[in-house]
Amino acid sequence: MGYSGSTLLDILSSEQFQTVILLSVGLDTFQIADLLETNEWTVSSSLSDSLDRTGCRSAEGLTVRLIFEYENNLYDERLEKELEELQNTAQRMLRDVGSSLSAAMESVERPCARWLM
Repeated sequence: MGYSGSTLLDILSSEQFQTVILLSVGLDTFQIADLLETNEWTVSSSLSDSLDRTGCRSAEGLTVRLIFEYENNLYDERLEKELEELQNTAQRMLRDVGSSLSAAMESVERPCARWLM
């Protein structure tokens, strides 16, 4: 694969680039949609547009290009910004899940509590 001069960061929108990252680490479209707080159709559309913009033929091709560009230090500080945004999103999602789980646990009557009465 030759280097065309423009990286995925140059070609794709932030959402598209994040979608490619998440797809590259093994998440499916449902998981990506959940993390990015969107729907599967939007993720699929973003991926399709990413393929068109980059000329890659498959998601695997995007992954190969992402890895190639990363391993050859072709990204600037914008990569850190994108990764930080993804990390913040994941942390927010985990906090929300934790809060929901705590609330659910508090609302469930525990059988052992009746034994103490």
